[in-house]
Amino acid sequence: MRIGVVACDIMKLELDKLLSKTPGITEIVYLEAALHCYPKKMKETILENVNAIKDKVDVIFLGYGFCNALEGIEDEIDIPVVMPQMDDCIQIFMTPKKYGEAIRKEVGTWFMSPGWAEIGVEMVIKENHLDRVVKYGKDPMEMAKRLFTHYRRGLFIDTGVGNDDYYIGKSNEFCDVFSLTLEKTTGTSAVLEEHLEITQKVAAKAATARTN
Repeated sequence: MRIGVVACDIMKLELDKLLSKTPGITEIVYLEAALHCYPKKMKETILENVNAIKDKVDVIFLGYGFCNALEGIEDEIDIPVVMPQMDDCIQIFMTPKKYGEAIRKEVGTWFMSPGWAEIGVEMVIKENHLDRVVKYGKDPMEMAKRLFTHYRRGLFIDTGVGNDDYYIGKSNEFCDVFSLTLEKTTGTSAVLEEHLEITQKVAAKAATARTN
């Protein structure tokens, strides 16, 4: 049984904890965070990395949500693929139900898992392609603050990776920059665990077929 993992660096902390307890992991590739800001590049990069390891494994686990570009990507890969069928990593960490509840409570919510808290303001610059405004003599941070006028709350998602004081501190720094009120909620690893269990079953079946 040989399992390959291609995942977003944003989920590295959470996945590393789970993968250390998952038998059969033989290949792990983490790709840079914020690739979703460039959907075409993200899909191409993922496929390139999947193709680089697919002959060494029986199944690929993709540590991504749909992220605006990946729905149906399994059909473009010629070995079994397992990935959470959810919009993004925030839904994966919270579940769609809890995510929806958070949005209903406050539409203007900026969500931060530990990985997103680490990237902080840089993520806002990347996500809105504000690095491009420098050539026009404009300040990316000033533009970012204007974009954030409709946000009211920063929500830190405790995903159980530990070092909470550090990540809450980073979240506070972010909220101070954009004048947000910081709140905290509890996340879950259940979605990732469930899909890794499915991956193991698919891998075992594929390995049996390969050796028969």
